[in-house]
Amino acid sequence: MITRRTLINGAGAAVVASALDPPAAMAKADDPFSYASVDALIGMFKAKKASPVDLLEAQIKRIEALNAKVNCITDEHFDEARKDARESEARYRRGEARPLEGITVAIKDEFARPGWRVTQGSLIYKDSPRATESAAIIDSLEAAGAVMPIQTTVPEFYLFIGASTRAWGTTHNPWNLDYSPGGSSAGSGAALAAGFATLALGSDMGGSIRLPASQNGLYGFRPTFGRVASGEIPYSTSGPMARRCDDLVHLQNAIVGPSDKVMAAIRPRLDYPTRYADLSGWRIAVDWGAGIATVTPSVKEAMLKGIDTLRAAGCIVDEVDCGFSKDQKFVYMRGLFATSIGTLLETSNAHRDLLSPYMAEVIDLVGPVGPAQAEAAETLLEQLHRQVQQRVFGKGYRLLLMPTIATPLVKADMFKSKEDKVDVWAGTGFGYALTWPWNLLNRYPVMDVPLGVVEDRMPSGMQAIGQTFADLDTFQFASNWSQLRPPLFADGRFPTFA
Repeated sequence: MITRRTLINGAGAAVVASALDPPAAMAKADDPFSYASVDALIGMFKAKKASPVDLLEAQIKRIEALNAKVNCITDEHFDEARKDARESEARYRRGEARPLEGITVAIKDEFARPGWRVTQGSLIYKDSPRATESAAIIDSLEAAGAVMPIQTTVPEFYLFIGASTRAWGTTHNPWNLDYSPGGSSAGSGAALAAGFATLALGSDMGGSIRLPASQNGLYGFRPTFGRVASGEIPYSTSGPMARRCDDLVHLQNAIVGPSDKVMAAIRPRLDYPTRYADLSGWRIAVDWGAGIATVTPSVKEAMLKGIDTLRAAGCIVDEVDCGFSKDQKFVYMRGLFATSIGTLLETSNAHRDLLSPYMAEVIDLVGPVGPAQAEAAETLLEQLHRQVQQRVFGKGYRLLLMPTIATPLVKADMFKSKEDKVDVWAGTGFGYALTWPWNLLNRYPVMDVPLGVVEDRMPSGMQAIGQTFADLDTFQFASNWSQLRPPLFADGRFPTFA
C-alpha cells in the first residue's frame, strides 16, 4: 500500500541511493462532452448516442489545445485510457456498466498505479521508480469503471496553495491565468475548471481539496478521517472534487468504504443519497475566521449574499466565534510534521539545492519536531473540539460555515513572488487559508461550495462543516446550495483562459 508516508520515505531512499457573468472568451467547450455531468454522460452512453471513447477523445483534444496555458498535468496516460475507454464501451454494449463506467477522473500526483511515477512535485523524486501496486483509492476507481487519463500537478510535498515547482513549472488558474489554482490538489482543480476531465481526485492535509475547489469554482469534500481509505495519518484524507454537487456524490460513492490496504478505513461503508430534503428550519452558525485572516470585502459580500439566500430558504443563521487564531497554525504544522510526514523535512534539508520557492523557509519556520510538538497539537485539538461543541453544535446548530480562503487573488508564479520578496505566507497563499483547523479537527466533515466569481474573474468558495461523522449533513447542505445558487460552468459562466 502506497501512502504519503511511504512515498516520502521509501521513494526517497530509492531516489536518493458575485460577478456571475465573467467574460467568456473560452466559454462552453465546442463539444457536448467536456463539461457534461456524470448523469448526462451515462445517459448518452446507455442510449448509444455517444461512447466513453468520444468523451475521452474530446477531453484529450481540449488538453492538447489548452494545457500549454494552464500547465496542470504531470503525466499523460492516453494510450492506457483509450484501452480502458474501449473496454467501458464494450461493457455498455453488454449491459454490464459499473457506477462510473467510462467517466474520466483526473488523478493527483500522489496516488500510485502500476507503471505510474509519483513525483510529489519535487525534483528530488522526479525520476522516482514506477509503482508496482495501486493505492487503495485507485482500486476503488478501477472497480467503478473510471477512466484515468492524466496525473495532475501539486506543490512540492503538497505544502502550498498552488503549484509552482522546479519539477513541473507553474500551474495557472483557467479563470484567470495570473492567479493560483489553489493547492495542494492544484492540477486536479485546474483540470476540472478547464474541462480536461469530468471528475478529479484530491487529498487534504491542510485544505488541499477545499482550497483548489474554492479557487476553481468547484465542489470539494474533505471527508471525516477514515471514511475514504487514504492512509493511517489522521491529518490527511483523500476525497472527491467536481464541478457539480451531483457529480461529487457519484465520485464519493465510488471511493468511500473500507479496504484491506488501510486499517483506518471505517466499516461499514456509508452510502451518500442522490436526493435530500430541504434546509427549512436548520440553524446554521457562521465563523468569519477573523483570528486567522481577514476576508476581503468581495469574499465577504459573496458569503453574505449566500447567507441571505439561506435565510430566504428557511434557515436561521447566526454569527459565532470558535476561537481560532493564526498563532495556532504553527502548533498544527508542527503536530503534522511530528508524524511520519515529517520525514520530508529530513529529505528536504539534505537536498536544499533542489527545492522549489519557499520550501526552505517553511522548513526553517517549522524547526525541530518531536513528541513535545505532537503533545501540543493534541492539547490544541482537545481545546478546539470543546470550543466548537460548546459554541456551535452543543447550542443546536446543524452546520458551521466559514470562508475557505480570505482572498482568491493569490499569484500563481511563486518564483516571481519569491524574487519580489513577497513573504512566505502571502507568497505561498497559506496565510490566507482558513482550512487547516479542520485537519486538526479531522473527524468533522467539511464541504467546500462555490460562491461564484467574486473578483477579477476569480471564483471563491465557502466551507460547510458538519458535526463529527455527520457527512450526510454536509451533502444535504451542498445539494440544496446547488439548487439555490446560480451554477458556474453553465449559461456562459466559464473560465476565460486569459
